Amino acid sequence: MVQILFILFLLIIGYSLKFAKFPQDFGKSLNLFVIYISFPATILLQVPRITFDNSLWIAVITPWSVLTLSVLLVFLFFRHLPRNTLAALLLLVPLGNTSFFGFPMLEAVIGKEAIQYAIVYDQLGSFFMLSTYGAFAVSYFSGDRINIFGIVKKIALFPPFIFLIFSFIAGPMPQIIIPYIELLSHTLVPLALISVGFSMQLKLGDDKVIFAKTLFLKLVLIPLIAIGIFAILDIHNMTATVTLLEASMPPMITAGALAIHAGFAPRLSAALVGYGIVVSLATIPLLYQLILFL
Repeated sequence: MVQILFILFLLIIGYSLKFAKFPQDFGKSLNLFVIYISFPATILLQVPRITFDNSLWIAVITPWSVLTLSVLLVFLFFRHLPRNTLAALLLLVPLGNTSFFGFPMLEAVIGKEAIQYAIVYDQLGSFFMLSTYGAFAVSYFSGDRINIFGIVKKIALFPPFIFLIFSFIAGPMPQIIIPYIELLSHTLVPLALISVGFSMQLKLGDDKVIFAKTLFLKLVLIPLIAIGIFAILDIHNMTATVTLLEASMPPMITAGALAIHAGFAPRLSAALVGYGIVVSLATIPLLYQLILFL
């Protein structure tokens, strides 16, 4: 409970800075530091600790399965909506905030040992989906041409992905530099959460019914379906627990930014990202207790 309150405290700090005399690109600067320094340092520490057994495939396959399920449910429940609103939901429901918000939440709920599996879910799941499916969705609904080369280049040059591949190849870092890598890694949680708080928008528009249904779909129904499937298949291990909680994360900030930039229901998109983070502070611990019970 203390860790969850600390996450809330950091989010409030970030949100409060919006009203101080900070530059508008302050959040972007924090994001760049996290992407280029904090996240790679965490990868260098955690990836070599991954246990490569038959359960690891769960963290790779599940995000893509959740993506498919999310798209189907969005079309099932919201196909009647205007094209731009539907486009926003097709970005925000399938894509979750599995790193900037997900890592701190998992560390608070489960412990630091969860991060190694969360990295696999995030980099081979969420990041790839954002770069491929997300780019396709934005291009399709915007009427733009899909740039395959640009997508491949973005994936190949993304710093955390480069460090992920390097860590798989190089293995554990030399003991002499680990304390310094740990020091950089410790900046991930506070900076990521302050950045998330700074980016939050909590203004609701007129689409309150759509907003409520979407949050229920993203934070409750889809996670419960995933948990039910894992229970039926009798999959119970650390990888499965981390995977299920990653699948329960609120809408991704970057997906919301893409939707807003493309003109896909901007106010609804911003509200789903902001309130999704706040609501998930309660839903994720509850889902974790359900997973332990099953």
